[in-house]
Amino acid sequence: MAETEEQLPMLPADLTAEWFSNKLGHKVRSIENTRNIWGTASKLFYTLSYEDGATQDRPTQVCVKGVFDPKMIESQPWTVSLAQREADFFARIAPTLKNMTFPKGWWAGGNSKQGIAIMDDLTKDGCTFAPEVADYPVEMVMNGIESLAGLHVQYWGQSQEDHPWIWNNYDPAMKFMCASWNHVVSLPGRPPLPDYLKDGDRCNEALDRYYAERNPRFRTLLHGDTHIGNVYFTPSGGIGFLDWSAFHFGSCFHDIVYHMTAMLSVENRRAHEMEILDHYLDTLHRLGGPRFDRHGDPEVMVEYRRSFMTNAIWLICPDGLQSKERVVALCERAVATYDDHKVIETILGQPKPSS
Repeated sequence: MAETEEQLPMLPADLTAEWFSNKLGHKVRSIENTRNIWGTASKLFYTLSYEDGATQDRPTQVCVKGVFDPKMIESQPWTVSLAQREADFFARIAPTLKNMTFPKGWWAGGNSKQGIAIMDDLTKDGCTFAPEVADYPVEMVMNGIESLAGLHVQYWGQSQEDHPWIWNNYDPAMKFMCASWNHVVSLPGRPPLPDYLKDGDRCNEALDRYYAERNPRFRTLLHGDTHIGNVYFTPSGGIGFLDWSAFHFGSCFHDIVYHMTAMLSVENRRAHEMEILDHYLDTLHRLGGPRFDRHGDPEVMVEYRRSFMTNAIWLICPDGLQSKERVVALCERAVATYDDHKVIETILGQPKPSS
């Protein structure tokens, strides 16, 4: 984390004109809190005016993201680590990231109790946000895939050994949630699953092997959580990515298949996924990454199919983490990917690596 010993705001009242002045490097005359979105991370929106009246190269409408709800921190203390993680992205990764669409950051930092990022209020630029569920045109998904290729190519082949501060917070969280697989999928009102996806012991074995046996040929830095709730749409129809609290090193196809599954209906995904995969591989190479051939290199398709394991979250998503509408729809889409790509069989059928 880009950690500082200084005291950081813990309540909305702590976000003052003086604090903004200090972080933005320009004297802020007044601030107006226009709206707030409360959640595991709070998003507080402000309009800023400056002492000298100048606005060029300065933000006037910002979103401040952090944990500003003491009750949330008390009941779910892990939310602080997510805020710290996002602050890390804007402080340490975003300033040098190319060919990737994400909100412009103005300042970010954290300490042991907080993580804060000041970023653009996207609505001022006419950006819009996805509903709970939708089926988007393939061309739009292609745009998101291009953006993800831009992130991936910049960190291609790198790992936590190269960036020790980027620890993997994603795998442990998924393993924790999937530990109760058998219980969750048997609860009343859960989306229907085929029998083979009700076998939590077998599915967890596949999950563990997926994480342990990812092919290092495809390792890069991931956004990690590219589902429909973490995207926005630019006025030109492009896709940008929000919520950078799950970035970690893993298989590039994790981001691709997770995004594709959430954005497309089952029919659209089936009809166009190879076209989308080819577009990703072509874009990766065009931006300076390696050239992969899914026809002549069998490891490409094996790793691609294995990566659909990341859709496990929709099969066991706890109540309240996402809306019921989203969980039902994306569970159906996820099950179709497990059926189509024989995900569990592909993972468990691979020879175990020698110790």
